[in-house]
Amino acid sequence: MPIKIAIFEDNDRLRESLVALFKGMDDYDVVTDQNNCNEAGTIARVYEPDVVLMDIDLPGASGIKGVAKIKEAKPQTAIIMYTVFEDDDKLFQCLCAGANGYLLKKTQPSKLIDAIKE
Repeated sequence: MPIKIAIFEDNDRLRESLVALFKGMDDYDVVTDQNNCNEAGTIARVYEPDVVLMDIDLPGASGIKGVAKIKEAKPQTAIIMYTVFEDDDKLFQCLCAGANGYLLKKTQPSKLIDAIKE
C-alpha cells in the first residue's frame, strides 16, 4: 500500500515539482496538494494522509498553525516541515505544535524520500 502524502506549499513551481517527483514512484500517492493550510484539519480528515509536507510561511494560517490543526484532527499523521527557515525559534515552535521533524528545501530529493520512509 503506497504512503499517502499531503503537500502544503505556496510556491506553485515547487509544489508541482514535488507532486511530479512522487507521481513517478509506486510507493507514494500524493492525495492532495494545497497552497495554504487554512483548512488543514478538514483536509487531514478527508484525505487521511500518512505524511504531510508542510511549509512554515504560508498565506493565511501559518504552517505552524496548520500542524496543530492536523494533529488535532488526525494525531497519527506524521508531519515534516519543509522550509527555507533555519530559524531555531520557528523550528522549535513547529516541533511544539506536533511536527515530527523538518527538512530544508535545499535538501536533495533522495533525502526527502528517505525522511518520508522513516
